[in-house]
Amino acid sequence: MRTLVGRMVLVTIAALTMSGILSFVLFNNERGASVRRALETAMADEIVHAYDRIKAAPPEERDALASSLRGFGIAYALQATPTVETNQPTGSLRQLVRSLTERVGDAEVRVSSEIVEIPAHIWRENRDYRLSVNDVIPTPPPRGPDDTVLRLTDVKMAISLGDQWVNARFLAPSSDKAPLSATLIVIITVVVIGAGAAFVARQVARPLSDLANAASALGAGETNVSAPVHGPEDVRRASIAFNAMADRLGRQLSRQRQMLWALSHDLRTPITALRLRAELIEDDATRQRLLAPIVEMETLTEQALSLARAGASDEARVRVDIAEIARTLCGELQDMDISITVDAPSPVMIECRPNEIARAMRNLAENAAKYGGGGVMRVYQGPEQDCIVAVVDTGPGVPEDMLSRIAEPFFRADAARSGVDGAGLGLSIAQAIADRHGGKLELTNRNPRGFSAKLILPSVNAI
Repeated sequence: MRTLVGRMVLVTIAALTMSGILSFVLFNNERGASVRRALETAMADEIVHAYDRIKAAPPEERDALASSLRGFGIAYALQATPTVETNQPTGSLRQLVRSLTERVGDAEVRVSSEIVEIPAHIWRENRDYRLSVNDVIPTPPPRGPDDTVLRLTDVKMAISLGDQWVNARFLAPSSDKAPLSATLIVIITVVVIGAGAAFVARQVARPLSDLANAASALGAGETNVSAPVHGPEDVRRASIAFNAMADRLGRQLSRQRQMLWALSHDLRTPITALRLRAELIEDDATRQRLLAPIVEMETLTEQALSLARAGASDEARVRVDIAEIARTLCGELQDMDISITVDAPSPVMIECRPNEIARAMRNLAENAAKYGGGGVMRVYQGPEQDCIVAVVDTGPGVPEDMLSRIAEPFFRADAARSGVDGAGLGLSIAQAIADRHGGKLELTNRNPRGFSAKLILPSVNAI
C-alpha cells in the first residue's frame, strides 16, 4: 500500500464498500418494510374475513368452522381463553393490530410474536407448514452441516367474540437478510470498479515510476539519462523539465571528466621528462630530493585519472560472487606484504561491474593497512538481501568532526594518517563506484578503537 496505485485502489474500494454497506442497510430496511406491509394487509384481510365468517355462523357450528379454516397458512380455534395473555405487539405488528381493531368494531384484539428457529429441511419438506394455535414448535437438530436453520416469526392473535376468543396463529418468514442476487451485484460492482481504479491509477503511476527510475540513474552518475514523456499533462511537464536538466548535467559532467582526463594525460609527459632528467643527476642526495616530489606528482596524476574514470567505464554488468573477489583480492595484497585478512565464508551473488567493485574494495583494504596497521575484509548479506563489504581495522580512527569530509577528494585526516603519504582520493573513488552501482559507502569509527568502511551494494539494481 505504499505505492500510488495501491492507495488509489484501496481508497476506491473502501469508499465503494462503505457505500455498499449503506445501500445494504437501506435496501434491507425498505425491503423488510415492504414485505411487512404486504403481509400485514393480506393477514388483516384474511383474519377479518375468517372472524366475520365465524361470527356469522350459528353458535353450534362456530367451533368446527374455526378449526377448518386454513387460509394463508393461518390456524384458527374458538376457545374460552385467549392464547395471548397480554397484548405485546412488536414494532412490525402494531399496524396490523390497529388495522384489525378498526375493522372488527368493539372486539378486543391481542397480538404477540417471537422469533423461532426451524431446520430448513422441515420447511422444505412441508411447503404448507402449519401449527395449531396451541402446538409447541419442534426443534429437531439439523440433518447435517449443509442443513441451515431458518429464522421465522411466530405470530399469535386473539380476538374476543362475546364470551369466547377466536385464536389465530401463523409463521411468517423474517426478512433480515439481503437476497443473494443483491449481494452478488455488489461484489461484482466492487471488483469491476476496483479493477478500473487500478487501471486508471496505473496510468498515472507508471510515468511517475519511470521518472523516479530516471532520477535514480542520474543520481548514480549516468550521463545519458532521459525519462519517457507520457501520462497526464502535469507528469509530462515534469518529465520534459527533468530531461532538460539531465541533458545539461550530463554535458557538464562529460566536459569535466574530459578535462580531467586530458589534464592527467598531458601531465604525464612533462612529469616523465622531469623524472628522466632527475635520474641523470649524479649526486644521490640531490637526485632523491628531486625524485620525491616527482613521484608524488605521478601518484596524484594517476589517482586523479582514476577518480575521473570511477564509475564511468563501459564495463558490462555480470553476476559474480563478491566473496570470491574478496578472497582473491586479499590473497594478492598479502603477497605484496599488505596486512589484510578476509572473512567471506559464504557466497554473495550480485550483478555489478566486477573490475570497478574490486578497485573500490582494494582502496578500502589499502587504507586499512596504511592507516590502521592492518584490517579484516568481511563479506556478508545484509537484512534486505543487499551485499555488504566491511573493512575494519584497529587503528586510531578518524576525528568525529572529519567523518563527514573523509570521502571528499584530496581531503586528508592528518591525525589518522600516521605520517603516511597519499593523494586523498582512495575513498572518493570508492564512493563514486558505490554511487554508480546504486549503493553507498558508510564510514564510521569503531568503539573503543578502530575504523569501519562499509561498501553496501543492492542485490537488485534498477540502474
